Amino acid sequence: MSSIVPKKDSEPRKETLLVMDDDPKIHPLIDFHLEGVVEKILHAESPLVGLRMAKEHLPDVVLLDIDMPRMDGYAWCRELKSDEDTRDSQVLFLTVESEEHQIVRALDSGGTDFVTKPFNVVVLQARVRAAIRTKRLVDLLKREARVDGLTGLPNRRVFEETLERYRSEHERYAENFAVVMFDLDHFKSINDEFGHGIGDEVLKRTGKAMQCSRRRYELAYRFGGDEFVMLLRGVDEEGAVSAVERILDAIGEMRLKAGDREIGITASAGIANMSVASPALETARLLETADAALYRAKAEGGARLVSVKVESS
Repeated sequence: MSSIVPKKDSEPRKETLLVMDDDPKIHPLIDFHLEGVVEKILHAESPLVGLRMAKEHLPDVVLLDIDMPRMDGYAWCRELKSDEDTRDSQVLFLTVESEEHQIVRALDSGGTDFVTKPFNVVVLQARVRAAIRTKRLVDLLKREARVDGLTGLPNRRVFEETLERYRSEHERYAENFAVVMFDLDHFKSINDEFGHGIGDEVLKRTGKAMQCSRRRYELAYRFGGDEFVMLLRGVDEEGAVSAVERILDAIGEMRLKAGDREIGITASAGIANMSVASPALETARLLETADAALYRAKAEGGARLVSVKVESS
């Protein structure tokens, strides 16, 4: 038995459990005992179908039988955990209470916990709830690892991953994109004069200004310190300059109170434009090009941008 429910993009994702067991009698029992414990339950009796469903639906929890034909539960779990998309699913092995060696192998192969047959309903429900809590924590930690805690923008790691994808796609499809580096003007003097609390508030407001002023295809990140970056996809040099001017204007409109003083903020930017004619470059070279343009903007007095076309040498 197997069932796949098509996903609807407009619906919020439901916490999902996949039952992977070749015994058809198990599935209705699981449905009955876990009604109200987990939002969505999927079923598979074939290991290959189960792996396909796991890849498609990314279940939060898997109830996995050990003894299955063609692929036992240990091998199935190792296959699940070897895939980056599905490795965070929490696996509860279904085992026989007396077979302790199975429990050890199950945990060693990537399982989170085990549930014995025949089921103790209260224990089954408690262990599924615990696995769901663990998955929520894993998801939260992964999100936090990719978000800058001060500004709420995606962090440098996410930026570098996205930049590499854009660079690779440009190499294959010659698609326009731009890398922009921003630096807040005189930020050190703000920290020195008003303290790091005001400095942190400047960074928060800058992140908010960038997020609120960007368009859908303009992605903003915190690079580190008082440096921010953006990736602009599908724009020519004129479009990139226009987008960056809009962001710089938004930052320049910010005003912060520090006691009886009002602080104005400006930023400088360097743009590296990749066009259809641009050569393939490594991401480090692209960043160097944008950084060199930013350095020129700062050297010319700040509160401005410098745009550079990436061309064959």
